[in-house]
Amino acid sequence: MKKQLFTYLYLLAVSLFAVAPAMSQTAQYTLNKDKSQISLIVDTKQTKYTVADIVGRKQGRALKEAKAYALNINADTVGTWTKLPSSENVWKLVIDVPDAKAFFVNFDEFYLPEDAQLYVYNKNELKDAVVFSHKDNPRGGAYSIDGLKGDNVVLEYVSGEDGEKPKFTLSYIGYKYSEVLHEYEESGSCMINVNCTEGELWQKQKKGVVQIRLKKANTFYLCSGTLINNTSNDKKPYVLTAYHCVENMTPEQIKNNTYFYFGYETPSCENTEKAPEYKFLKGSDVKVLNPIGKGGDGALLELSESIPDDWDVYFNGWDVEDNSANIKNGTVIHHPLGDVKKISLYKDSPTKTNWKGGAAYCYWDIKYTDGVTEGGSSGAPLFNNNGLIVGTLTGGENFLCNSADKNKVDSYGGFYYNWDKYTGAPEFTGVDTHLKTYLDPSNTGAKKLEGLYSFGLEKTRISMMPNTTTSVRIIGDEGSYIVSSSDLSIIQASVANNLITITATGKGNATITVTDSKDKSIDIYVTVVTQPVDIVMDLVGKNLVVTAYNEEDAIDQIRLINLDADVLRNEKNVNLKTYSVGMEYFKSGVYIVQIKTKKGVSRTEKILWRN
Repeated sequence: MKKQLFTYLYLLAVSLFAVAPAMSQTAQYTLNKDKSQISLIVDTKQTKYTVADIVGRKQGRALKEAKAYALNINADTVGTWTKLPSSENVWKLVIDVPDAKAFFVNFDEFYLPEDAQLYVYNKNELKDAVVFSHKDNPRGGAYSIDGLKGDNVVLEYVSGEDGEKPKFTLSYIGYKYSEVLHEYEESGSCMINVNCTEGELWQKQKKGVVQIRLKKANTFYLCSGTLINNTSNDKKPYVLTAYHCVENMTPEQIKNNTYFYFGYETPSCENTEKAPEYKFLKGSDVKVLNPIGKGGDGALLELSESIPDDWDVYFNGWDVEDNSANIKNGTVIHHPLGDVKKISLYKDSPTKTNWKGGAAYCYWDIKYTDGVTEGGSSGAPLFNNNGLIVGTLTGGENFLCNSADKNKVDSYGGFYYNWDKYTGAPEFTGVDTHLKTYLDPSNTGAKKLEGLYSFGLEKTRISMMPNTTTSVRIIGDEGSYIVSSSDLSIIQASVANNLITITATGKGNATITVTDSKDKSIDIYVTVVTQPVDIVMDLVGKNLVVTAYNEEDAIDQIRLINLDADVLRNEKNVNLKTYSVGMEYFKSGVYIVQIKTKKGVSRTEKILWRN
């Protein structure tokens, strides 16, 4: 939502708020005589939490957010039109939501002409109006106006000079449950905004994380999820979340009642005065369901609409890792209690367990070092230290943002299990139980996959030898792109037909910036070295960072051996250009590192590790 101060004030000769005796239109609202005002018929008993709702998160349930009141009203049939002295046409509609503290309005159709504006405000707070324009939903279709406070809202449309009308179809009012308002700034005090220092190394991954709203029967629920890449690298809009978020919904209900919020985050570490903007899409087709308890609590959805090319999103990569010792020093990025995007960190490897006594022993129990999760975080991705998804949040203990949280755990459904391990029957015809079917559609056998930008490059980090040439494909529409090098003495680059040609002319590090016709840019980080394989000791992060520099090569195996010839680590089939080996549990001393690459390059190095 774009928020700005309402400075466009004017007077109308009509009394907007004089309500004539209402006549019943449906069981859920009434209209006044001139149809300028809608009043919900609210049963306040149905807008309060039960004890079962409060403890539901610990049992692996989606977060109950709001009571749904159906409207199904076209703007052509309600509201009043007035012509201003300045010739603009103005349409106004008041919606009264008795006793509400907060609510939202869903639209099945929301289209504003390019030179028009929609002002949204509480009738007692004109100065705090939210202003919408064409660019908020340029393609039209479904939309949601969130973050409304109090017991009413005024929708006031001001046309452009040509007087063109908007296209609005109001579908639902979401009446927020009064005990806990699930929205901006309502999550726990220990939650960490994703653009704080703790999130600096996770800026790619955050761009894939979305907030998910679901309507089941007459209730709205909240979860989290992430865009996820597949081995075709074709930007198919798959969203990974938890099964329990869509539990008790049919494929048709999922298709029509799932809502996705992109980029809902504060621009910096601190909260802003007003809730930040977001982007919105409605609808999805369910592709994979892997049940909670007897399975790994996984769900894969495909968005009903394509993601616009100018949205800055990231399709997160994944790792089919089933050894807990290799999962550490990672994060979870999520939307707790419907709040903006947050990040929580963990250090130690998880414990493998089951969920509430279920048959599948395929869940990761995680303890956090910074931040926690809350209701609404369900379905959020668990990232390992290489920034790849290894799980999705199922549920956990009741975190209170105090010192006792350090001993509490959250459980994540193992990505490896949802990949291809579940042996139960599909819940619905045409819905698979294995992520592998859609995330490795060509059956390449990949066990790890890097993420992908929306306007993307097939890779953004390159290692080269001097006097060699390589290329990088631009993933996007055929168009006009510009490339530039930060240091021509190290790297030179050119582009033609969406293919960037890169030549190493020296030794060192340089950056190639690729810019599209909309001035959106992505950097390619290039390292030119003389060694085909490198080992760097990261003493701060307590990792050995191993990199294969030949362009067509990747790390295949890493062995860590002590001076007694004991093999302490033996990582096989790594298949990554760069891989971090956790060293925090090893004593200071001399170790031998043996590396083999896919192309047969070997290197053995003796290192002195200080812990």
